[in-house]
Amino acid sequence: MSHTTIVSAPGKVLLTGGYLVLDPTYTGLVIATSSRFYSVIRTQPASSQSTGGRIIVKAPQFDNASWEYTVTVENGADVTVQPIECENGKNKFVEIALQKTLALIRALKGPSQADSLIKRGTNLEVVIVGDNDFYSQRQALEALSLPRSMSSLDRLQPFAPQNTTLAAVHKTGLGSSAALITSLVTALLQHFELSPDLDLVHNMAQYVHCLAQGKVGSGFDVCSAVKGSQVYKRFDEQVLRTLMDKTVVTGQEILETVRPSPSWTTQTTPIALPPLVRLVLADVDAGSDTPSFVGKVLKWRKDNPEAAHASWSKLNDHNKAVEQCLRSLSSFAAQDPDSYRMAVKLFIKGEPATFESKFNHISLALHGLRDSMQGLLSQNVRSAMKMMGQANNVPIEPDEQTRLLDACLKISGVIGGAVPGAGGYDAIYLLVVDLEDSPAELLPNSVISEVEAIWQGWKELSVCPLSSRADAGGLKVVQNLEDVKGLKTAVEKAFV
Repeated sequence: MSHTTIVSAPGKVLLTGGYLVLDPTYTGLVIATSSRFYSVIRTQPASSQSTGGRIIVKAPQFDNASWEYTVTVENGADVTVQPIECENGKNKFVEIALQKTLALIRALKGPSQADSLIKRGTNLEVVIVGDNDFYSQRQALEALSLPRSMSSLDRLQPFAPQNTTLAAVHKTGLGSSAALITSLVTALLQHFELSPDLDLVHNMAQYVHCLAQGKVGSGFDVCSAVKGSQVYKRFDEQVLRTLMDKTVVTGQEILETVRPSPSWTTQTTPIALPPLVRLVLADVDAGSDTPSFVGKVLKWRKDNPEAAHASWSKLNDHNKAVEQCLRSLSSFAAQDPDSYRMAVKLFIKGEPATFESKFNHISLALHGLRDSMQGLLSQNVRSAMKMMGQANNVPIEPDEQTRLLDACLKISGVIGGAVPGAGGYDAIYLLVVDLEDSPAELLPNSVISEVEAIWQGWKELSVCPLSSRADAGGLKVVQNLEDVKGLKTAVEKAFV
């Protein structure tokens, strides 16, 4: 068994497909982010005579965030993971991930081999940490007397302490729980000498995440944590219903359910943002109750089937238009990089689409993407989402967010933006074009610097940028702690 196992999974932003992604008829366009959640597992020596061991899990970014479990392996029975009661309370997500994944490992390897391996290897230390952007950094910036800017965020230490409990932290909506579950499940499988295919990892992470949440969700956040940026069509929730409804589940039953099969109808198609198109994000200091949003929208859909079908079909058309424009732009950039760059430059300058044949198709695609995404005067993704929210009395795009987005969209070079996912007050995203793919610093008068200036001066809401960017990649196995800035320090501090 490897001494130390390190696995990371990305956060996510649902660009289009909010609510629709709950229905397997429709799709969602989800972009994985550069912000990642890490699970680090290392083995401590255990007695060869032991029938099990202990697992200590620590989340060093939070106050009083450590949990301890006993692991018992009895011949003829499944693995038992039992929490040791402590003043820190329980961590349902971690406990379920440990219990169910160890049971799956036993089923995959067979009782005789697995029991020997688990007995020898369950004195485990686990550290779970997330990149700073998963949590609001307002207080950290204020404590250092730093302005709310991207450059200030770069000055914070990696995996910075949040100076609060896990229950009280302000999350930014990047999907921390899905990234945690996905990285932890995968790290356990890797640590116990298993390297299953991504579909099994995906199915298992979906099961654990749904069980921890107490419901079968859309699953796009877990799927992007596994496979990265994609157009996602969800699985039929019936594939998990039997396991979800049972009080006692064996490892063999878990394996039979999560093993890749035609019952898992998930469909994914990789996608990436085109060159020079960048995702920028901001945390908005408010908060929303997404589950209550979803419940109200689904009730409205059930009570008003004809109106809901018309609304969702129209919104789906707009979503598909966004996807097609992104793919077209990526294709144009690959075919003729120089013409593509010139068309982007003209778009940033705010000049009308040129009708020279060399640039026309690229300019039309850029303007088509903008028209499909933004504004409230014509039919597009934003207007359709806001209208659906108004029909349900749900602030999918609150008026305060509308005013903020509209101000940003007046900047030449901003393609579009919205409140991601289910909406509310947690965050906004923008797609902008920039002549540098990943500039080390914001250039004066750049599109992103103009956006940041609006955010810093905004009075109606407290807006704080996030440093996270689009990153098409999914799960990653990290070879050494030193390969990730700040990770070794965070892990070592956890077990001082």
